[in-house]
Amino acid sequence: MVRRLFSLKGLTALVFVGLLGGCALSPQNVTIAPDVRLAADTVKLDGPVTVTAFDERVTPWLGTRGGVYKESNRIGIANNLQDAVKASVEMALVEQGMTPGSSTDAPQFQVYVDTLEYKVPASNYVSRVDLKAAIRVTVRAGEQFYQGAYSATDSKRVLKAPSDDDNTQMINEILAKAIGRAFADPGLMRFMARL
Repeated sequence: MVRRLFSLKGLTALVFVGLLGGCALSPQNVTIAPDVRLAADTVKLDGPVTVTAFDERVTPWLGTRGGVYKESNRIGIANNLQDAVKASVEMALVEQGMTPGSSTDAPQFQVYVDTLEYKVPASNYVSRVDLKAAIRVTVRAGEQFYQGAYSATDSKRVLKAPSDDDNTQMINEILAKAIGRAFADPGLMRFMARL
């Protein structure tokens, strides 16, 4: 009788732990909304600009959350990546003094998202998250153009698998950092200031 009670308790505990683990590492779709922070001494710009963003990634998935079910707990994107990046870049340009629009006569600010990755070690226990974002920027104005490539990486130690909110924050931060590096490029800012 005692042995039977112990078996039921052990089975209940295993099921409970299994359910918790499954919930903690379930698939996730992240809402992309990078908040680009400009430096206080950023170049002040003026005039119209048209922003276009392109998703050039080779896969729609950012990665997997790791853990026991690493093959089925992919991280995807809940909204439109191009629209989110465009909105973020437009806000940064407005902060610098420009007026975003859709005119083909205005300077064309094109952003290409080449990489947005979320990786965890190949293990049943998540102890680290590696993040990477890489973009390219091309600005065209008549016969003139400027091109630049910008990236950001980060590695975060974690005590347990990050929550949905933590993942959303980390992914948006790494993308915002890559976009922010474009706005910190002196060559790009000089080019924009001459338009």
